[in-house]
Amino acid sequence: MFILENTFKRFYSIKNFNQTNKKLILISQDWTRPKDPPLSLGHASILANLKSNNIDVLEASWSVNAPEFSPKHISDFIIKNTQNTQTDVALGAFIWNEKSTKSILSDLKKANFPGRIILGGPQVSYVKKGLEQFYPEVDIFIRGYAETALVDFLKTEAVSEISVKGIHKVGCSDLGISATAALEELPSPFLTGLIQPQRFIRWETQRGCPFRCAFCQHRESDISTKRRQFSLTRILQEAEWITKNPIIQDVAILDPIFNSGPHYLSILDQLLKGKFTGKLSLQCRLEMVKKEFLEKITQLNQTAEIVLEFGLQTIHPLEQSIIDRPNNMKRAKEILLEIHKRQIKSEISLIFGLPHQTVDSFQKSIDFCLQHKVPVIRAFPLMLLRGTPLYYQKDQLGLIESNEIDPLAIDRLQDGIPHVVASPSFTYDDWKKMAQISESL
Repeated sequence: MFILENTFKRFYSIKNFNQTNKKLILISQDWTRPKDPPLSLGHASILANLKSNNIDVLEASWSVNAPEFSPKHISDFIIKNTQNTQTDVALGAFIWNEKSTKSILSDLKKANFPGRIILGGPQVSYVKKGLEQFYPEVDIFIRGYAETALVDFLKTEAVSEISVKGIHKVGCSDLGISATAALEELPSPFLTGLIQPQRFIRWETQRGCPFRCAFCQHRESDISTKRRQFSLTRILQEAEWITKNPIIQDVAILDPIFNSGPHYLSILDQLLKGKFTGKLSLQCRLEMVKKEFLEKITQLNQTAEIVLEFGLQTIHPLEQSIIDRPNNMKRAKEILLEIHKRQIKSEISLIFGLPHQTVDSFQKSIDFCLQHKVPVIRAFPLMLLRGTPLYYQKDQLGLIESNEIDPLAIDRLQDGIPHVVASPSFTYDDWKKMAQISESL
């Protein structure tokens, strides 16, 4: 087996020798931290479904923020493992790998890659038309959840017309529809052994978000798509798997709002039953916190360490309205007081660079958190993610972006990604002041 000299990459092959000679190369380009598992959860979910459907797949992952990373490594890997027109390649496009993805696509076209190039991910899902303008090298686009759509496409024999929901074949009419996945039917990357027990894992219990913040890609890519739940049976089995593997001591739940949907209290009950002893990070909506939820968190804290993460973003009604993120501040104050009384660890995240924001208004949002004894405050610069309302309104709002800011000077920037650095309400110098304030938190 060909091995590339890149310590931040791993790959393995899953084969079904009773199938045809069709093959898929599945590529993941992740933004990782040292404690992250070698296989990202989203990538593992796609891989688990391919495996359960007997798709011949060669899978490989890279960390795009590793010092040694080069898109050329991925291009070379794909080309050297491509035999003929029966080999397809699938990649996910995210804001953090946009630059490397375009480089890889260009390399594949220059090398006359003989198979089909398949592209999904948020950078695709949130664009309803004109995808070919962004990625002219691509043959097949997948909008929405890729697990089921990718398998259905690979099993489709008709190549002239693609009828799989969420699939757009270049040259055919683009309906702009997103794929859905029957989450209750997908195999679990944990229970199937793709992700092994390790100190830190990421976990999801539901997908989508009941809210539609104007800056966020957690909102559904298709207005007809509702929030989706994994089956309670699977979630509870995964919770049991976590508690039965004591090596797992740090769990970050990816749900945009954990304290929503029908199952979140049952999940906490299962963790209580298994006497979970590690750290559990939960992203929650502050105003939606209920007494019963806090009671269970308090119980869990007897053996574990629970951290509630709240995305407040701003306390100011004008700034809230423009980003479609209203906050019930009276309720927020009550919950913060109760959390403090119960000695529950919490974090609040804010955004700087918002429309109508000033240095003074940003500071007042921070002061609110300090006054309410929030132990950890984080502030992040506004990015205009493709397909979000703010992305389309940037000219109307007078938002100015730049991707030429030194990430070493401002730690919370991601290199090469455009950030809003000026608007009618703040100058670039003002923005730098807000960035400095965020660094001091």
